[in-house]
Amino acid sequence: MSQRGIALIQVLIITFVLSLLGLYINQSVGEQVKITTSIQNKFLMRLELEKTEADLLQALLSNNKYPNKSADNSITSKWNFYGKEFQLNDNAYVTLTDLSSLMGLNISDATLLKNVLLQIGVDDVSAREFVDSLADWKDKNDLSRLNGAESAYYKQHKKSYVARNGFLQDPSEVALIRGGEQITPKLLNQYFTTEIVAGFNPLNAPQKILNAFINDENNIQKILQLREQGALNSYAFYKLTGVEADEYITFATGSKIKVQLRVIYNGAQLTKTYTLDATPQSYTKPMVFSHISWNKN
Repeated sequence: MSQRGIALIQVLIITFVLSLLGLYINQSVGEQVKITTSIQNKFLMRLELEKTEADLLQALLSNNKYPNKSADNSITSKWNFYGKEFQLNDNAYVTLTDLSSLMGLNISDATLLKNVLLQIGVDDVSAREFVDSLADWKDKNDLSRLNGAESAYYKQHKKSYVARNGFLQDPSEVALIRGGEQITPKLLNQYFTTEIVAGFNPLNAPQKILNAFINDENNIQKILQLREQGALNSYAFYKLTGVEADEYITFATGSKIKVQLRVIYNGAQLTKTYTLDATPQSYTKPMVFSHISWNKN
């Protein structure tokens, strides 16, 4: 009896050990399947993003950068250049922003810049300080404007930096300039650019910039409606506002476009954002890419 009992106990121990081993193997296989599926999904997302990007670049090189809802090309019939995301297929989304429609920090009209700051919620005192201080930040002399700030101001306030005396290299510099404290990174991304662009294009401008530029709510709503319909052009804009093209105002989509590609697959998301300088007529540099980032909102 004792030998039978010992044998039974040994069988139970072996069964228990085998059960634990089986459970471990099962869990390990499950984890490996999850890892393999995750790798596969990432590969498929990257493949989808690269295909979308290739199709988009081909469309930008071979078509005028205007909305054309009757176009045969699946991209040009859907695209816009005022920063509204459009869907290309079940998984891929694209956002294109004409940088000449944003508020330039390096080259801009001081009055329009101040009005844009007021529109996005910056108080009047800070807006005046920032406009003058931005000009002081860029010029090469040490003379402060009425509400401005040169290097002496930053030294006096124990800052670890001085005025650049040159163009801004990145929007993040705004946080260093007097009066720029209320301009958050989100506002900078949405309304401002440090790119050097040829003129200001109101046709693609965000609504708050249009408010600052036109100051006519009724006509702005008509402009936005025409834009959604793909029917906004320089003539329609002139009829509503009386604004014509000049040395500063342009009605052509600029060569510099902010691009965001977004792919969703099985609940996961991959994004790629960059600035594209697209000049199809250039034989040497038809496309220049800068400020490339991944998975950044």
